[in-house]
Formats: sequence, structure tokens, C-alpha cells
Amino acid sequence: DMYKYMDKRFEDIDKRFEDMQKYMDKRFEDMHKYTDKRFEAMDKRFSMMFKFISLGFTVLAIIMVVFEFIA
Repeated sequence: DMYKYMDKRFEDIDKRFEDMQKYMDKRFEDMHKYTDKRFEAMDKRFSMMFKFISLGFTVLAIIMVVFEFIA
């Protein structure tokens, strides 16, 4: 009887642990999806910024070269 009782207790604990694990996994997945979306949005913004910056540097370089030729 004692062993049966202990077995039952262990099973319950096991089940609870599994449920917790599933819950944690789900939470983690949701968090992951959310952060992925956030990162994608940030990525788009950053790529736009980088395009502008590189464009600005290119224009600046061209202007510098032109001024060198003029001067």
C-alpha cells in the first residue's frame, strides 16, 4: 500500500511537472514569436537608416571630390 501511495504521488508530481514544462514551452514560444516580430520591425527600420546613412556618405564623398576638382 505504501508503495502504491508513493507511486501515485510520484505520478502526480510527474504530471504536474510535465504540465509546467508544456506551459513554459508555450510561454517561451510565444515570447520567441513576439521578440522575432519586434526584431524584424527593428531590422527594417535599421536597414532604412543604413541606406540613408550610406546614401548620405556617398553624396558627401561626391561633393568632396567635386569641390576638390573645383578648388
